[in-house]
Amino acid sequence: QQDGILVGKSAQDVLERTSSIMQVALKQIDRATAITQKLSNFAKPIKEPTAQPVSVAKEMDEVLALVGHDLNIQKITITKEIDPNLPDIVVDRRQFQEVLFNLIRNAGQAIKPPGTIWVRAFVHEGRSVRIEIQDTGSGMNPETLAKIYNPFFTTKEPGKGTGLGLFIVRQIVERNRGRIAVESTLGKGTTFSLEFPIGKPEPAAVTAA
Repeated sequence: QQDGILVGKSAQDVLERTSSIMQVALKQIDRATAITQKLSNFAKPIKEPTAQPVSVAKEMDEVLALVGHDLNIQKITITKEIDPNLPDIVVDRRQFQEVLFNLIRNAGQAIKPPGTIWVRAFVHEGRSVRIEIQDTGSGMNPETLAKIYNPFFTTKEPGKGTGLGLFIVRQIVERNRGRIAVESTLGKGTTFSLEFPIGKPEPAAVTAA
């Protein structure tokens, strides 16, 4: 190659080289678009949740219908353990689905097939609904675990993650009166836990003038 010109190459070689460069460029454009979209969401506050009674089992089934096919192709098994008498939680339905989708997709991406994802939901201490998403993935060391909610931090390969997913997930959970926690062991897997209170939010106290 001299001054940007491929010397001694056939037209087919040039086309293949150009096609390869274009594919790399398009992947980078897609990643830049994803980051721009995430930044747009990051720059403005998450909208106020539209709280309504939501069935955890029903929303979980809808999310698994979206991601289950890809996980099955990758030989990743999903095992559900959902309490059949689980009470509804009061959250923004779409935001709740987004949280489940991100956590289950992340669990799948952390697994080197074959593997398993366990999805559990049960009443915790009579006051909240607890949801656990556990995977048999690569796990994380304490140093990585301490950074997972930081904006732009990602454990994925270059070009495969923006590093904003878990940051936004935590914001959504907390805006819906929930809590998120994580436990992970390097080489064994990771468990994310969500907790949402049972019942409607307490009305704000009115202070006498």
